[in-house]
Amino acid sequence: MGQPKQLEPATLNEIGQEVFEQQRTPGFAFLVWSHGSVVFTKGYGFADLASKTPATPDTRFAVGSITKQFTAASILMLVEQGKLSLDDPLEKYVPGAPNADKITLRMLLNQDSGLHNYPNTREHSWPLEGAIAPEKIIGILKTDRPDFAPGERWAYSNSNYAMLAQVVARASGISYTDFLANNIFTPLRMTSSGNGFRAQAGTAMPYEGSARSFMPAKPRISLDLFYGAGSIVSTARDLAQWDAALMHNKLLGADRMRELWTNATLPNGEPVHYAMGFIEASIGSHREVWHNGYSPHAGGYCFNAIFPDDDLAVVVLSNASDKSFRGAPEKMVQEVITLYDGLPAAGAQTKN
Repeated sequence: MGQPKQLEPATLNEIGQEVFEQQRTPGFAFLVWSHGSVVFTKGYGFADLASKTPATPDTRFAVGSITKQFTAASILMLVEQGKLSLDDPLEKYVPGAPNADKITLRMLLNQDSGLHNYPNTREHSWPLEGAIAPEKIIGILKTDRPDFAPGERWAYSNSNYAMLAQVVARASGISYTDFLANNIFTPLRMTSSGNGFRAQAGTAMPYEGSARSFMPAKPRISLDLFYGAGSIVSTARDLAQWDAALMHNKLLGADRMRELWTNATLPNGEPVHYAMGFIEASIGSHREVWHNGYSPHAGGYCFNAIFPDDDLAVVVLSNASDKSFRGAPEKMVQEVITLYDGLPAAGAQTKN
């Protein structure tokens, strides 16, 4: 990992303040983690406009598809425990799913299974409120026709990660929610994190619209609908714990971390721009692994970026729609890296 650099909180606050003044979201939390500690974190605006509840680093947000990072890591943890193989067919754990005899767990992780995306309320009468049994979600997904043959091409689909959440439950013998709690949240002291409807109370209010016309998203949808694909609740501080644990191999060995963070290839050798719940990319000379997230009518647009070679992570969690806030966290990450590049390593001598 690179030498530590001293990022100044005042300068990082300027990055956050500039975005806040654009009024693209009622509220957001911004955190930067570097070389073993949080070097900056702050909330801007409101978690709830009606009650004037401020957004803080400890505000609980529905983080959307950042959930996929946790689902993928859970699968790899079960691989290390000898409870499954990435080459296992889906049929072994979820019999009756479309093409379950031909789809492997690796295909689900890499998003080249061909399973049809969900949830589209025009296609099914999806349950939207309260506690929703995973079997209800999986049962509906079993009725969908696949979009293409397994391994034929790449296409983003939440169905892949809903199926993987069910695999976690079947292979571990406990619910997906309990697996996360027992194996990730509790060991990493992510005390404000949880999964699904039972963790949803008290999260930041999701909003639609734009500056000066933000309205609460209605109806507010149960996070159980986004099972394994977008169902987790967390805070900026908790996600920093998660990012640090991954960078320092506290949950997975080096070989599995490499799989988690390396973009995949199709069976025909064609590369795809997706790893396992992460996208491997770069900003300049900096290797980046990231994922965004947005669970409509349950949370706002969120972003988690890790720079493993720099021991650096940036978390931005909001309560605005992707239409309103998409692009803002990405720009913030870019600005943090630009700032980082302009700093000398800690302890380095500079010329006057």
